[in-house]
This record gives sequence, C-alpha cells and structure tokens, in this order.
Amino acid sequence: MTARSTVTTGLAALAMTLAMTVTGQAADMALRGSLPVHDDLAPNWTGFYGGVQGGIGSMTADTQAMARREAERLLNGLYFLNPPSGAAAPTFINVDPVRGTPVMFGVFAGYQAQFEDAVIGFEFDYNRIASGGGGARTWTQPFAVLYAQTGFTDAFSQSTTVRASLTDYFTARMRAGWAYGRVMPYFTAGLAIARGNTSVSYRAGYQRIDTDTADAVDWTMPYSDLVNSTRSSNGVIGFGFALGTGVEALITNNIFVRAEYQFLRIPSMGGVPVTLHAVRAGVGIKY
Repeated sequence: MTARSTVTTGLAALAMTLAMTVTGQAADMALRGSLPVHDDLAPNWTGFYGGVQGGIGSMTADTQAMARREAERLLNGLYFLNPPSGAAAPTFINVDPVRGTPVMFGVFAGYQAQFEDAVIGFEFDYNRIASGGGGARTWTQPFAVLYAQTGFTDAFSQSTTVRASLTDYFTARMRAGWAYGRVMPYFTAGLAIARGNTSVSYRAGYQRIDTDTADAVDWTMPYSDLVNSTRSSNGVIGFGFALGTGVEALITNNIFVRAEYQFLRIPSMGGVPVTLHAVRAGVGIKY
C-alpha cells in the first residue's frame, strides 16, 4: 500500500508539472503574440511619390555684364568705345544686382528605393514664381568723362536701366536619405532649367567744348544724344544646377510632409547670372 501510494503521488505530481509547463508556454506564446513587432511597424520608403509645395526665397540677378555688353553694342564704331587714351565708356558702368524675394508654388514627383536604412532615388519638380521674382536697377554716371580730341573735348555721360525677373524653373535631381523610422533627412543634387525676362535701356550723349586756341573763338555745343535704346527679351532660358537638403516625416504609411532648402545657380539666363536660395514646405502621397 505504501509503494502504491507513493507511485500514485508521483504520477499526480508529474501530471501537475506537465500541466503547468504547457500552461506557461501557452501563456508565453499568447503574450509574445500580443506584443508589437518592430519589423512589422517600420515604414517602407520604397515607391513612387508626388505632392505639392510652396515657399519663399531670395534671388540675385547680376545685370552688370548685360549693361556693359549693351553699351559696347550701341557704341560700336564710335570714338568713346576705343579711345586712343583713357578708358572705354562702358567700363565706367557699375550697376548693382537686381534682388527679389520670390514667393513660389509647385509640384514634385519621384521614385525612391530603401536599402536597410539608406534611401536612394530621383525627383523632378516644377516651381512657378507667384510674386517678387525680380526688379530693376538704374545707374547714372555721376560725372562727365572728358575725351580730348584735336581742337575740342567731348564731355561724355551715360545712364542705364536693367530689369531681370525669374518666372519659373524645373529641376531633375538625385536624392539620398537615411531613414530613422518615420523621419528621413535627405540631400539632393541635379540639373536646373530656369525661365525669365530681361530688359536693358541705355542712353549716352556728349557736350562738345572748343579747345582750339588758334581759332580765336570759344564755343560749346549743347548736349545731344548719341544713342537711346531699350531692348527686352521675354521667356529666355538658362541652364544650371540645383543643390538642397531637407527632411520628410510620414504622417501615415502613405502621406508625408517635408521641409526643404534649395540652392539654384543659373550662370546665364539671357546673359544674366541668377542665384536663388529658397525654403519650401510640402505635402505628398507615397504609393
């Protein structure tokens, strides 16, 4: 009886142990199944995307070279362009850059692929300047330049007005970012095409003063214009490059917002170098 009781007691203890083990494993599996899994929740940045954006910028158009070229063109063949001594008249022209604060809006679209945390892709964007894309500068020679010739001296004066404005631009850029969950900082670099309008007005003339002591007559010819011209070019195209950096954040798995800085350099837009610094914000959809 003692041995049978011992066996019975041992079997009962073993059965209880097995039951507790199975119950514990089941509870552990249930608990594991209820916990979030990081890989399942991490967003995937791969795919096509597109959106809209808007911002404000600071634009500079260097119109100095355009003003001097126009003066050289209009004074071609005249004494004041190639004097035997002294400086040519266009070298005195000193026009300040045209500056603007453009307000812009546009669209963007691209594709990117995620490799672990690295995200590589390409993007196109088009931006329209709504206001503040340019302006005008006027320069008037503060003194008359004296050009001495045989028997007389010409007191030469000149003035110019230049205008430049950016109307829209397009970029095609490569993009590289690093994903930190739902936030991704990135850099961009690529090509840019800009379109705008330019205009230059140039006026020059002289007053002739008698310097011949042998003619026994002193005379002065009133001021008269040599040239007075305005030339405009609308819709001129310039090619350059664009650089930028920004950050995107996924609001949902498909909707994101972004903030971006962009630098644009166009070496010649109708003969006018243009530089643009822009800050923009946008919202987009990832497919």
